[in-house]
Amino acid sequence: MKKAEIRQKLIEGTITVIANEGLDKASTKQIGLTTSVNEAYIYRCFKDKEDLLAKTFDSLDEELLAKTMQFVEVMYMSEIEYETRCRVYFFAVWKFLLSNREKCLTYMRYFYSTYFIKYSADIHKERFAPLVSKFDDALIEEADTWLILNHILNVILDFAIKVHNNQMPDKEIFAEHVFRVIYTSIKQYFKERPTN
Repeated sequence: MKKAEIRQKLIEGTITVIANEGLDKASTKQIGLTTSVNEAYIYRCFKDKEDLLAKTFDSLDEELLAKTMQFVEVMYMSEIEYETRCRVYFFAVWKFLLSNREKCLTYMRYFYSTYFIKYSADIHKERFAPLVSKFDDALIEEADTWLILNHILNVILDFAIKVHNNQMPDKEIFAEHVFRVIYTSIKQYFKERPTN
């Protein structure tokens, strides 16, 4: 197996371990057992465990950004009212987060950890700068776009985890409720646009 393939296998194994066991139990030994890759390879492919955890989050973060950027153009479709644009955008991200329980749980557990603050927060902010830039145009000048996007992500993650943990059913009526919670809290920040 090539080094790139081993790295990817270790990242996938790390996702599985964090999702099923928690971040605290994501030891190099457990990751090695889960992936059937000798633990020593972790240190050949990554600087240390923290680097493996950060690279795993990076992989998930890049995937989430790619998905959000894929649908951001809907926010510029002036022939559609803002609420409908936001609904289309929200449901695309919502369905993506619900499509893979392990990835969603791992993302959330790392995102709210001290590892994120220490190793990934700055890179995360830099990575999402293009998305912030896209939303800057849609929001009033006084709005803190980064803060608003973080609020949206926090709410979506919180409710997606509830679905994954069977605390809330995966039904459209509940997804609509989540959308309403988000939209109601941010609609005041949208620029006024004339209706066509």
